[in-house]
Amino acid sequence: MLAAPAMGATPMQSSQQVAVIPSNDPGTPSGLGVMPLSSYVSGQPNESFDKFSFKFLALNNISTATLSTVDTVALIQVRTSDLSSAAKAALAQFVANGGKLIIHDSDETSLNDYSWLLPGPYSTSVGAGCNDCGATSGTSRITENDGLISANPADPTYVSIPELAKYTDAIGDANLLVSDDPRWFSAATGTNAHNPPETGAQLAYASNNGLIVYNGFDTDMIKPIASHSWVCVNVTNNVCPPNNHPTVDWLAQMWYSELNLPWGQSPTPQTAPNGLPQTTPVSSLGTSLPPVQAGLPTLPPGHRCVAKQRLFLRLTQLASHHRNVVQVDVYVNGKRVFRERGRHLRNTTLTHLPQKGTVVVKIVATTKRRYHFISTVRYRAC
Repeated sequence: MLAAPAMGATPMQSSQQVAVIPSNDPGTPSGLGVMPLSSYVSGQPNESFDKFSFKFLALNNISTATLSTVDTVALIQVRTSDLSSAAKAALAQFVANGGKLIIHDSDETSLNDYSWLLPGPYSTSVGAGCNDCGATSGTSRITENDGLISANPADPTYVSIPELAKYTDAIGDANLLVSDDPRWFSAATGTNAHNPPETGAQLAYASNNGLIVYNGFDTDMIKPIASHSWVCVNVTNNVCPPNNHPTVDWLAQMWYSELNLPWGQSPTPQTAPNGLPQTTPVSSLGTSLPPVQAGLPTLPPGHRCVAKQRLFLRLTQLASHHRNVVQVDVYVNGKRVFRERGRHLRNTTLTHLPQKGTVVVKIVATTKRRYHFISTVRYRAC
């Protein structure tokens, strides 16, 4: 049997043995959104899925024993509510043992909770996406060029966001990951077609000895086989008109890059875990909220002075502007000092603030759909 690689012992390498866990029973799925398991990436003939070995695994057959025969697991459109406690424990242990877990989660799922994947008192979940919108609206921005995705056309992981937005519903129908866990980092960030727009991670990753990759882009327009017709949104029968289609199957490109990404032991001590740069924490993502709406005192820039180490927060002001807020976290210089849950927020006073220097106060308001409103004000002690 091929055991999951251990970070401390195995050099970095791409996936070899991959267990694909679809939302239905093992077999050959049909319809839109089928992930390619053979042939090359359309527009990239040198990138072949034939280099990976795939097998299907049923939801009711997830265990430590069945996962021990692979180095990579892919959850495809799986509702986390359909996973048993034993299955969740086996998947979390698989990652802790050094395995790679890839999650493709959009359109067919909503409100998935992934807090169980990493130990600690953190929340990691997916706000409800724009299910079956078939929309080309929404925004996306690649936040770092890495082994999963890049905005640089010279990189092998390059993805054209403009083409993805023009020809597919990958962005409009995307699910967005939100988390207060500092171990999650974003590679692509944006909004979907939901109104009002909310911000989250469309492509993210986390390390816990092994590697977790989350991809919330909708995969309706992916080509399961390179020879199949190009599929586009807002056209007859979803088939792209001749000579009017993407230059590359960018959805398949991301799937290929996720499988091809080396992970395991970093080549040098200075390299970030799994070689990924970890520049944009998912916990920092959210829709910007004016300080006055967040309940933060707003003084002229030259007079933002925290006197007597105290600061009064009008959180009832926040509740009046955003009735769907169910949790508020307050951070001072990066450290969480206050949390309140529930719809009936109360005003509070921060005490024992720094006696000198800069005082950065950030409020993160979490909505019922698990998205964040974020407001930050920089004060000075006085």
